Amino acid sequence: MDIRLVENRRRNIIPVIGLIGLSVLLAPTGFRGYAWAQADEEMRVLEMFYEDKELVVTPTRDPKPVSQVAENITVITAKEIRNLNAHTLADVLVTIIGVQQDWRGGPGSLAFPGIQGSNPNQVLVLIDGVSQTSTSSNFADVGAIPVQNIERVEIIKGPASTSWGSSLGGIINVITKSPEENRAAAGMVSASLGERFTGDYRGELTGTVGPFGYYLSGGKLHSDGLLPHNSVDTDRAYLKLTHQLPDGGDLRFSLGYSAGDRGDQMDPVARTSYDNTFDNLLTTLSISLPLTERIDWDLSLRSQWLEYDQFRNGLDTGLVDASLLDDRSFGATTKLVWRTGNHSLTVGAEFDRGDFRLEQDVAGVGRSSVRSHIAKAAIFTNDTIVLGPLTITPGIRFDHTTTNGDFLSPSLGVTWGIGEHTVLRGAVARGFTVPPVTLTVGDGFALAPNPGLKMEKVLSWQVGFETSLLRYLWLKSTFFRHDVSDALVATPTDDGRVRYENQEKQRRQGVEVELKTIPFLYTMLGAGYTFVDSTDRETDERIPAAARQTVNVFLQYDNLKSTRANLVGRYIWWNAADRNEGKYGAMVWDLNVARQIYRDEQYQVELFMSARNLFSGSQYIDSTLRNPARWFEGGIRLDF
Repeated sequence: MDIRLVENRRRNIIPVIGLIGLSVLLAPTGFRGYAWAQADEEMRVLEMFYEDKELVVTPTRDPKPVSQVAENITVITAKEIRNLNAHTLADVLVTIIGVQQDWRGGPGSLAFPGIQGSNPNQVLVLIDGVSQTSTSSNFADVGAIPVQNIERVEIIKGPASTSWGSSLGGIINVITKSPEENRAAAGMVSASLGERFTGDYRGELTGTVGPFGYYLSGGKLHSDGLLPHNSVDTDRAYLKLTHQLPDGGDLRFSLGYSAGDRGDQMDPVARTSYDNTFDNLLTTLSISLPLTERIDWDLSLRSQWLEYDQFRNGLDTGLVDASLLDDRSFGATTKLVWRTGNHSLTVGAEFDRGDFRLEQDVAGVGRSSVRSHIAKAAIFTNDTIVLGPLTITPGIRFDHTTTNGDFLSPSLGVTWGIGEHTVLRGAVARGFTVPPVTLTVGDGFALAPNPGLKMEKVLSWQVGFETSLLRYLWLKSTFFRHDVSDALVATPTDDGRVRYENQEKQRRQGVEVELKTIPFLYTMLGAGYTFVDSTDRETDERIPAAARQTVNVFLQYDNLKSTRANLVGRYIWWNAADRNEGKYGAMVWDLNVARQIYRDEQYQVELFMSARNLFSGSQYIDSTLRNPARWFEGGIRLDF
């Protein structure tokens, strides 16, 4: 199709979309009871800027109030995800302060997040505490993780090795939905359609009957591609079953499956294109028992199978090379939690084993097959000591690996509540990341093995505060410094391959600031800024391809009855080489609108619409991996 015709069509659509969005926002019910009629709601929102009753599990692997968390943590709820009209976890993470993401296309495309300037392979992505990070590569493709079954996402910015092991850059923990407790059957169905036949179709069913609970969701995401050679076709399903035991404990089983094939864009200069397919199966089985009034015991078992195939094709010559990755792992975790007086003590142990097989076929060169495994064992403990407004959180963990040695991860965190509206935070921790197994054993072709490869290590300091003391403003700020040692560097070998060595000492330091206003006329404004100075500690040179500045802005409207809308903007300045021909001159803005059109005691129906990259801003680190221009989608959602 003629590109000019496409652009003209988009220009004609813009006024129509704008009128539709405006009519939804300015519908008569949106003005009823404006301003002072919502005074009570606004004061409740003000109090919830810092909600002490909000519990998080990721910092110490046991629920605790946010006011007792010393780490820099962000929590995203299912409601916020729904307001974004998000398709995958990648759509959510691009809106988070301090998270930088290499995003390669439209919905469902490959995406790898970094935190505060870290490499994506230093970030641990979890689903209900189970790692989604590939054993062989240390990457977690968040573009393949659906959002429908997400209850919330907890993000720790900075090392979390004391609780979770290999997580030098931070943690992204997806906590899935539990069965609806108050009804035997409830659910949701939705469908959306956008440009280039981009469609997202979902359904869920949940409920509790006696001691048994169930949650089931499934869906399909498809797109012909918002960019050349950027098509997506994925299917996903998730099941969770629970059983309440007579003594107050419970049994839980979950099974998640996702599969798809994607075009990973093309490089017109090199005359090549990339495709990939994936299959991911995750199962968990766990039991929780109260041993006494103060001691709880948990045991969880898990297994995961990931198959990932990648193909590189010459636009003129056909298939150039293909690789097949078969990655399988299983593990177990057990822990005791003792709550008494001012203490909440957690003691646990875990074991994981990962096996992988990597096969490659390179035209004109030959075939290779590499098999290897890694076994990891750990013991950990932490305590939350509450002394009035002061909370002290010491912790320590010991990890053993069969490939890269051992590591001891101590940490100490402190929070101090000043009145009801302000909390000061400080934390110091050691952390590590286990190198990808392929860097240790080689891949049979380009990567030479290095059996002596050690873990990447970090010593981290963070101090910050969070306050709603100002009547109409919530403010949070964190200063951080992460000193990395034994950082991996690729060095050429005599036979023309690449070998990774522990050579660099790096420093990532900076500041993160976030603010929100209270709702006025049902509207809230928020903004965030992250500055990261990533340098080589020995040469003082800046680390290439690291995110240096990140800006996030949002404008949110919610009349608490029928209409919601938000305008979300994001901007990243990457310290990339000029030869990459990246562009960072504009923010990318997304507009999301939802309007409830019917509601009774049992059913609720709403229409929703999104205008993605509203002003067609260019925001990419490499010219061969560009972001889509402006595109539109809309749909309908039924809750019952």
